[in-house]
Amino acid sequence: MKALLVSLTMAAAATAQPVQVSFCDGMTRISREGAAPPSSSNVVYAARGEWEPLQIIVSATPEQLKTLQVRASGIAKHDSNALLPAPVVLREHYVRVSKSTPMAPLPAGDYADALVPLDMPAQELSGTAVVNQPYWVDIFVPYTAAAGAYTGEVQFQFADGSGAIAAYTLNVWDFDMPVVPKLRTSIMTTVRHVAQVHGLEYQDGAPSVEHAGLLNAYYDLLAEHRLSVDQIYGSYPDAATGKLDEDKVERALRKHLLHRHCNSIGLPIWPQWPFKDPLGQDRVAAMSYVAQWMKLLAKIHCESRGYVIMGDLDEPNDAEAYATVRRWGEFFNEVEKTHGVRVPLHVTEQPAPEKAAWGSLAGAVDIWVPHFSEVWKDMEWAGGKHEIALRRQAGQEVWGYAALVQMPDAWEQQHGMPKKLTSAFPPVWAVDYPPMAHRVTGWLFPKHGITGFDYWDTIFAAEGVDVWQDAGTFKTPDGETYNGDGSYIYPATEKRHGRHAPVASMRLKWLRETVEDYDYLMLARQLGLEDEARRLTSSFARGFGEWDDNSGALLEARRQLGLLIETAQHRKQTAALEGGAR
Repeated sequence: MKALLVSLTMAAAATAQPVQVSFCDGMTRISREGAAPPSSSNVVYAARGEWEPLQIIVSATPEQLKTLQVRASGIAKHDSNALLPAPVVLREHYVRVSKSTPMAPLPAGDYADALVPLDMPAQELSGTAVVNQPYWVDIFVPYTAAAGAYTGEVQFQFADGSGAIAAYTLNVWDFDMPVVPKLRTSIMTTVRHVAQVHGLEYQDGAPSVEHAGLLNAYYDLLAEHRLSVDQIYGSYPDAATGKLDEDKVERALRKHLLHRHCNSIGLPIWPQWPFKDPLGQDRVAAMSYVAQWMKLLAKIHCESRGYVIMGDLDEPNDAEAYATVRRWGEFFNEVEKTHGVRVPLHVTEQPAPEKAAWGSLAGAVDIWVPHFSEVWKDMEWAGGKHEIALRRQAGQEVWGYAALVQMPDAWEQQHGMPKKLTSAFPPVWAVDYPPMAHRVTGWLFPKHGITGFDYWDTIFAAEGVDVWQDAGTFKTPDGETYNGDGSYIYPATEKRHGRHAPVASMRLKWLRETVEDYDYLMLARQLGLEDEARRLTSSFARGFGEWDDNSGALLEARRQLGLLIETAQHRKQTAALEGGAR
């Protein structure tokens, strides 16, 4: 730590302003102007197979930042010559919240969100006053890493030859993250939309070589964040006939599930594609297609990862829509009975219908996906019916999702009809809401047996919105703006950035962290530590409607949970060795 302090107090001797470098965790928003937050701990903890972030803030003038060169070195073990790969360093790009998201607790202004590779152009800054330029440092621990303490450095070099070195400590836990994440996800990112945001031609046929490569880049980026895209283009049937090229589809499924290690994949089918009348005259052919696709999953031992997601069925909101879901449920149930395959139907809806007259979807739906606010209303509100628990007892899955700001009337009345959501609200995923609203969900899911989550898009923007400038991606007819809704990936383009590529947001990183949090909790459960994990969770989160905006408490709970898992793993290994010696 002494060497670190010396390096961080170095000033750029020949420049007009001293340069300051400081650390903070990955859960802190850094303002562009004003004093950087006090430098916090430069120590991070991670298991093998885990990503762990920190931020390094350079406070300097815009002129000094223009020439700044950044380089990260390999991460060296303290007691050996072992060297881990250098971390990925990304430059934080600011977007503007001009109009606040409804009930947002944070003000309008500029927010760091896009995480831009260093070889892409930097955001232009003007003026002479000192500003903050944060860098996101993503550290990955390979599965081959030895446990123990390591030191890494990020070097900052200015044009005049001056510079600074920011050193940090990585403590590697002596246990592995699951290769395939335990928390299931379905993140929509469509073939057509990727073409649109990158200005590529696409007419419903086979994508061009450039387009196909870009689709794989999006799929890879999500998988690197332990998230699964809802469907992959390579698994599509022939659009004209509905026939599968089994070799092609199997290769695509192998790549996605066995190489990317994604835990979920959706069957490509829509109400009129690839069959015009799948519930009627094309029923037999459509059923055969569904069974054939699901059997390919079984062939590669991934049958438990398949499901059906169909946007036309999501959020049914009247009797007719409920009847349509039931007809599709009957169709997939018939496929299961006739062909001996499992075809879980996933629908974004809570188990209890808004109106009893619509009837029930029980028996048709296998994976229920209620909005987070509906989880609170069903399982935590005093008037809740606990339908989620009943569906789980019946052997069905329950996931969850976030979209817009949807506070139940009962919650608002219980909390005095607040104008702003300051704490203890069903999590909202928006740029101008606290980072904890993203991160806390992985800790809350086990409380109600929730095993996955959905998100409706990653690259959405309302007409006329430039996501690189304006956070107001979703706008409603009544004039409301939802900042960042539907937008978790920034599309870098050849014209603007030198190449086409998907660029992660900070919010995407927080989703990765919540998936990893859930993995920790599941490891703890497997080791008989569920009570201890519940106690640690309760230090900052008791429910979807009762959690604290306290990232420090979460990070400390995470550290303690890692220590408990490591200790339990050591006990288990020792007992196994002693048993083998007898």
